[in-house]
Amino acid sequence: MADSVAQKKKHKHNKNYWREAFSGYSLIAPFMLLLLIFSFYTFAYGFYQSFRSSQGLNPGDFIGLANYKEVLSSPTFWKAVKNTFVFTGGCLITQIPVAFVLAVILNSLPLKRVQSALRAAFFLPVLINTVVIALLFRMLFNPDQGIVNWVLELLHLPNTYNFLMDSNLTMPLLIIVSFWQWTGFHMVYFVSQLQTIDPTLYESAKIDGAGRIKTLLRITVPMMRPALTFVVVTSAIGGLQLFDLVFMLFPNASYGPGGAGMTMIAHIYDQGFSSQFRLGYAAAVGWVVFFIIFIFSLIQLKAFGFGSNDE
Repeated sequence: MADSVAQKKKHKHNKNYWREAFSGYSLIAPFMLLLLIFSFYTFAYGFYQSFRSSQGLNPGDFIGLANYKEVLSSPTFWKAVKNTFVFTGGCLITQIPVAFVLAVILNSLPLKRVQSALRAAFFLPVLINTVVIALLFRMLFNPDQGIVNWVLELLHLPNTYNFLMDSNLTMPLLIIVSFWQWTGFHMVYFVSQLQTIDPTLYESAKIDGAGRIKTLLRITVPMMRPALTFVVVTSAIGGLQLFDLVFMLFPNASYGPGGAGMTMIAHIYDQGFSSQFRLGYAAAVGWVVFFIIFIFSLIQLKAFGFGSNDE
């Protein structure tokens, strides 16, 4: 009798388990289906295309590693790689230190309302679409009606300069726009991390006679390593994926005059959609770019000691 009751309970338990499992999987099924179609299938098909001479709607023929050989021997591609790393490096050395200093200053403010208001103000540019920001700075640097030239006129300086058509200013302009958009975003991460540091550490350092600089270097910076790692790695990945800003900021100059702003992602778009629709070659460029970003990210994580025994 006891065995019969136990079997009934087990059967009922199994029935409830499968009913709950079916309900759960049915809820996530639409998401999983979309993920399979637009992510996994897209990656797999792109990898397959990279070995073919696909052009537009023509699937082309299987050509092995010919696309990859062309990518690695293309001066245009390596110019795009150089431009991308120059932009990424410029963003890192300007945004991260300024964001860190702003975070330290902001975190030391006594009034929480002022601190919250400033955090929101610095964070606001991140909420603006990059396309809108590019259009905004296009108007600012307009040679005829831009505010920048208007200010130069007030200062009795040459005021008809076309900033967007000077190849020497292409990268500085991109770095300036990115600085305005993303520095506040990084600052918010740093402020959040600063607020997790135990105040007694600073009190102990003060008792030991440590000055502000020594306290900053010995306590604040080491305790900020998780946030620094996250911000630096994600910023670098974002910089290496630059496209929309350079595409919209220089509408009449094809990624800047003389291609001075051509990036790796812009090169993919240019070859796959706006040039000769060489989708096979563009797919190969995409996978080369993927491995470049992947290796660079691993180097950064290793440099920050991510995954070490004391992490």
